[in-house]
Amino acid sequence: MRMLSFVSDARYAVRLLITRPGFSAVAILTLALGIGATTAIFTVVNAVLLSPLPFRDADRLAEVRIVGRGGEIYPLPDADFLAWRDQNQTSDATAVWNTEPATLTGDGAAEQIGSATVTDRFFDVLGARPFLGRVFQEGDDKPAAPKTVVLGHAFWMRRFNGDPNVISRTLSLGGVAHTIVGVMPAHFTFPRTTTEVWQILTMNPPPRRGPFYTRAIARLKPNVTIAELRANLGVVTAGLKRQYPAPEDWTLDAISLHESLVGGVKQMLYVLFGAVCFLLLIATVNVANLLLARAATRDREIALRGALGAGRARIVGQLLTESVVLAIASGGLGLAIAAWGTRALLALAPEGIPRLSEVRMNVPVFLFALASAAICGVVFGLAPALRASRTPLVETLKEGGRGGMGAGHRRLQRLLVVAEIALALVLSVGAGLMIRSLSELQRVSPGFDPGHLLTFELSLPRTQYPGSPNVRAFYDQLVRRLEALPGVRSAGLTISLPPNLLQVTDNFMVEGQVLPPNQSAPVGPVLMVNDTFFKTLGVPLVRGRVFDERDESEAPPVVIVNDALATKYFAGVDPIGRHFKIGGPERPIGPNNRWMTVVGVVGDVKYSGLEAAPEPSYYMPYRQNPWRGQSVVVRATTPPGDPRALMSAIRRVVASLDKDVPIARVKTMDELMTASVAPPRFRTVLVTMFALVGLLLAAIGIYGVMAYAVAERTHELGVRIALGADRASVLRLVLGEAIALAASLIQSLLFGVTSTDALTFTGISALLAVTALVASYVPARRAMRVDPMIALRYE
Repeated sequence: MRMLSFVSDARYAVRLLITRPGFSAVAILTLALGIGATTAIFTVVNAVLLSPLPFRDADRLAEVRIVGRGGEIYPLPDADFLAWRDQNQTSDATAVWNTEPATLTGDGAAEQIGSATVTDRFFDVLGARPFLGRVFQEGDDKPAAPKTVVLGHAFWMRRFNGDPNVISRTLSLGGVAHTIVGVMPAHFTFPRTTTEVWQILTMNPPPRRGPFYTRAIARLKPNVTIAELRANLGVVTAGLKRQYPAPEDWTLDAISLHESLVGGVKQMLYVLFGAVCFLLLIATVNVANLLLARAATRDREIALRGALGAGRARIVGQLLTESVVLAIASGGLGLAIAAWGTRALLALAPEGIPRLSEVRMNVPVFLFALASAAICGVVFGLAPALRASRTPLVETLKEGGRGGMGAGHRRLQRLLVVAEIALALVLSVGAGLMIRSLSELQRVSPGFDPGHLLTFELSLPRTQYPGSPNVRAFYDQLVRRLEALPGVRSAGLTISLPPNLLQVTDNFMVEGQVLPPNQSAPVGPVLMVNDTFFKTLGVPLVRGRVFDERDESEAPPVVIVNDALATKYFAGVDPIGRHFKIGGPERPIGPNNRWMTVVGVVGDVKYSGLEAAPEPSYYMPYRQNPWRGQSVVVRATTPPGDPRALMSAIRRVVASLDKDVPIARVKTMDELMTASVAPPRFRTVLVTMFALVGLLLAAIGIYGVMAYAVAERTHELGVRIALGADRASVLRLVLGEAIALAASLIQSLLFGVTSTDALTFTGISALLAVTALVASYVPARRAMRVDPMIALRYE
């Protein structure tokens, strides 16, 4: 019986929507916008944060890293991993990986590809199985083992056209032949979506504790917790500190792999989800207001139903069914908006958000959209339904059906408008603060002149360039030939690129520095640069000199420090001529770790992002510390133009030196600067879009309330005009009521605003006031045109 009643009510609700297309279109579109935007953000949140990682028993995966006293995170050196692997009591398998580009040579032009070097149990830890062949086996990472490689599915299709007989063929990586042992499935790309091949990482017995360069993972034994893994790592840490002089405040620690991968974007995604939920609330309140206004016009219908025997519960059920049907229709349209919105989000999303390749519309997303629609249907339909169920039968039937609200119901409607304005205010203020924050961030100086700069990366194969002299000779010739090109002012070399591509950090100490007990030496970026680096980027020299031809490989070691390091660690003394070394007490002075003489102080350059405060950094001459992989920076001459126009000439120069050295990651510095603020720009753009839609919905809500108020007060306004009131005063009366709705809320929210935020709050409040004014203008103009004779005849 109840099912038949529901079906009957649903059919009537559908007919009602069809017979009132204007109301239905506004209500459905309003709610669909809220549901669609919320579902689109939830689709990303669900894939990135809520779904388990796409590995077997992913809840048993953990990452192991070194944690400093202040919470600093450091990668693992070989010594730590080997000690942990030997003393492992809590994990079924352990592994480490390191991501670095690989130079592919052989058939065709050389190219740089995405590569990960991993130990033998890497795929076992993740529970990954190959598509073809096998993965690495235990012992493949021994120093004497043959070099092997596993291919990514996309790379296999691109390079070998999906040849199933690829197993046992060789691939030249960095000039070294690797035997292909397997091909992974299409869905497996860990640790990065750009990973195309996996090379075996050879573990040699470490002579010392360092360098720190790998990330470690473990598959926990069944029923073993992260806390038990940490206890096991505590034992390993104690043994390492006995074996190697090491900072007492460094410890091996572990977190879940899921938290390690997504923890950096969790706050941003939850902020976006919270913002879009505000938008959904605004839409819900808006539709509730529309239904409340419509309910006032249905008093006679409700009264007749009651007179014919329908009880209060039956009337409430009918009206709630109408609301749910409206919400379901909105949910269907909202899913279409969500599908489009999800594609737009993925197109706008900056690099660095993990698991975006897993974002898709799936069953949890559909259930979320359906639940959102159903809950919204009940929420926005409840107040109008309860209001209608209390309609006085006799009085309504005597009045002949002219609907109208009592004072209590008008207060409820105005309360909903105030709530809508409040939600729009909160969302708009949040957007305003983000816009101000982004504007301030874009004005931050990176410490150099980013204009007219072109950057690219090179990596020299070890076999062709086995020693430091070979590396220095190649890059010295490269810089000379680049600077001889027309249109090039200067060229420089570095291992890290500002503003946020930092490759290496390490401990350091100044001569005479005494560390507090159980405290490690400070850590800062280590930059290996050539003589022309500072001139090319436009980094100011504060005192002393930059590197020059005196700083050859056999010359006494020298170092340049930045202003932040000089100010903090050479306070009150001239740093020029003072001594400086890499590492703390655990790395004593010796042939491979000598005191360096400070020869210069340069301005602070951002290497950890524009948002980061200047950090102590130190520069070493690349001739004394040659690296095979270098970022090359070229400054074009001053006339405006795209620095990329130089690339064809640059490619010819590199090919003339070595055709098997590929150029990779070509970017202008302007592009790198833009990418550095991409995450805050992404969330600012989205929250601003939500705020604008929220303002539009608030305007629709204010318009609806004021239009109904004008219609309800037709008689009153006619009397006012008949008694001599001019039409301008009627306009002021209606607009004043609308502004009062917004002002009452805005005034209370602006109380106690700090001076730093006053501009944002005041500006957004003024915007809301203007929104209320504009939304009320059309009903106010209608009120001005009320004919008193028609109004009195209507009464």
